Amino acid sequence: MTTGALPLNPPVVPLARARGPGAPLRIVCPTYWYPQHAPDTQATYVHDINRHLVLRGHQVTVVTPGPRSLPALDTFDGVDVLRFPMDLPPDLTYGRVAQSRVSVVGKFARLAVMTHYLEAQYRATVAAAKEQGAHVVHAHWAIPTGPAAVLAARRLGLPSVITMHGGDVYVNPEQGYDFPTRWYVRPALHWTLCHAGALTAITEDCRQHALRAGAPAEAIRLVFNGTDLRRFSPAESGNNSAADPGFGPRMIFACRQLFPRKGIRFLIQAVAQLKPRFPDIKLVLAGDGFERPELVKLAEQLNIGGDVTFLGWVPNTALPPYYRAAAVSVIPSLEEGFGIPAAEAMGCEVPVVATDAGGLPEVVEHGVTGLVVPRGDAGALAGAIGSLLDDAELRRRMGHAGRERALRLFDWDRTAEQLEQIYGDIGARVAR
Repeated sequence: MTTGALPLNPPVVPLARARGPGAPLRIVCPTYWYPQHAPDTQATYVHDINRHLVLRGHQVTVVTPGPRSLPALDTFDGVDVLRFPMDLPPDLTYGRVAQSRVSVVGKFARLAVMTHYLEAQYRATVAAAKEQGAHVVHAHWAIPTGPAAVLAARRLGLPSVITMHGGDVYVNPEQGYDFPTRWYVRPALHWTLCHAGALTAITEDCRQHALRAGAPAEAIRLVFNGTDLRRFSPAESGNNSAADPGFGPRMIFACRQLFPRKGIRFLIQAVAQLKPRFPDIKLVLAGDGFERPELVKLAEQLNIGGDVTFLGWVPNTALPPYYRAAAVSVIPSLEEGFGIPAAEAMGCEVPVVATDAGGLPEVVEHGVTGLVVPRGDAGALAGAIGSLLDDAELRRRMGHAGRERALRLFDWDRTAEQLEQIYGDIGARVAR
């Protein structure tokens, strides 16, 4: 088993500054989770949306909880971040809340924490919106942030938008995903979905879950997540193998949180099945989580410990060389709202093997930009990965098609433009 990070410091390609249509807006963004600094790996997609809105000429002020060790006011990538002091318990931190199992006493403790959070988020959002002279409140996650955001907007007479990211509306009891149906969540979720000015869903699959949770169909807009396609691009030479970080030509790359619902155990099993056929196969994992010790043990039990590298968290700016060096990128999730790593790999012209979980089939076009297999099936993963390792020309064609699809559908600039349209539709206009 090896650990560590790529000994490269790739340059970040600067983004051209663009202006959105009409007058710039002042946007207040309440959110339960947000990166603590620019290179942080927590909820980076929320920050990516915000920084692209800033690049289009708007002002974005994030309102979020944070430990007292962090400054109350911060700015990175042009986004202002206001933090109100609150330490989150471990079972309510990013990535764990939807699948954590707690006792009855624990549920009441959660309810107390969330009540405190909602009160603090509401007060801080109202104060920030007044101070900034906000034109719109755009919150992320219908639960837990939604109720506070909608109430704050209603008090101030502002339009509100809630972006649903999956875990706030997804129900999949088989994978331990029943969070939206729990008695202490369901009423607040339903109220939020019915009273927000507009809702955005990151995939059609997410939209369907929101409808089942009680969201009115006319309020939901489909706005795909994306990636920074200036950053996630092929190697300048046009030959991704030129970026080889030393893992060899049969490097399999996955950028995932190491939680059970991300399905990494099935990917490790698939690589073990492929090892006799491809002796030089290497699996490189970027990400971390509470399942990591079990995954390390599994790789060792399957006698591929030396062929699996756990990088830990890798900053988003340092990920492109790993994608470019990969023969195949894999997303083995059991549940997935969108799958941003799929768009990142496609941006780098790397074919993707993904499962049929959640919104992944909407991102990866089966047989064109990659292969889609049944979730939870190590044999199917092995078969798909093996077929791509066997065919360099197929990998090349899928890589080119993936880049074209990403440019057409999954660019953060496109996401920001769609959000501008929604803001205008619900009345977020600068007074003349």
